[in-house]
Amino acid sequence: MATEEEKKRNLARMNAMIIYGLEKGLWDLFGESALATTNTVGAGMLEVLEKSMGLEIDGENPQDMLTEIARIFVDEYGIALDFDARQEGDKVALQVKRCVLMQVEKDLVAQGIKPFVCPFLNIAAAAMRQRMDAKTKISQFDIDTEAHICTLGFELL
Repeated sequence: MATEEEKKRNLARMNAMIIYGLEKGLWDLFGESALATTNTVGAGMLEVLEKSMGLEIDGENPQDMLTEIARIFVDEYGIALDFDARQEGDKVALQVKRCVLMQVEKDLVAQGIKPFVCPFLNIAAAAMRQRMDAKTKISQFDIDTEAHICTLGFELL
């Protein structure tokens, strides 16, 4: 029988497998058009984050909101060692270090797939769309699998 620690690792592997399968399946079906799902995926993930963690974005300063999302990912979920989110004008830059999904991203990149279901990018973009009543466009998605760093970005339109 598995220990509690083994069960946690197995659950993390199961979640990674689900994310990989969904992303690969959508990419296989729709190709680069699968990127169009990021708005809907992000809105759904944001809704869960608001309910499960009590995140409130109405009336919040956009930078404070991004900082709180980063804090939740690192301190509450522990899915990255560090997550930095910065808004400068109409551009938002994200840097994620040591994400627990790095192996999934590495596998997707090896298949020629952009890892578009990134919770960091999708939730931050969804929160900014909702808070700023604006549209967003992904502008950067660089994954350094050797350094375990993702550099992500989107623009407010």
